Amino acid sequence: MATTPVGFETRDIAIAGVLDLRLKMNQVLEQIADGVRSLSSVLQSSDELALNQLYVVKVLELFSNVGKVRARQTLDDLKISHKQKIDSLNDQQRAQLLEAFK
Repeated sequence: MATTPVGFETRDIAIAGVLDLRLKMNQVLEQIADGVRSLSSVLQSSDELALNQLYVVKVLELFSNVGKVRARQTLDDLKISHKQKIDSLNDQQRAQLLEAFK
């Protein structure tokens, strides 16, 4: 099966899309670190792609009342993978995380 050659223009469009998403993800992380976004707002189901592509552990570590060690210990206790992304959390996991960091 032959593949269609990808031109430079197509590649540049794809790279620009990824870079734009990366910028938006960094903005979300900054908002969390600055306290603009609360834990409950972050853990709500959302259509925001930049938020949904972030790892749960990375997001939790940014909250001042959580920190790196507590975030990782809690995820281990709840049997949630550190590599799980926000959009793949189910409702039960979201509720458990909210309860744990109340």
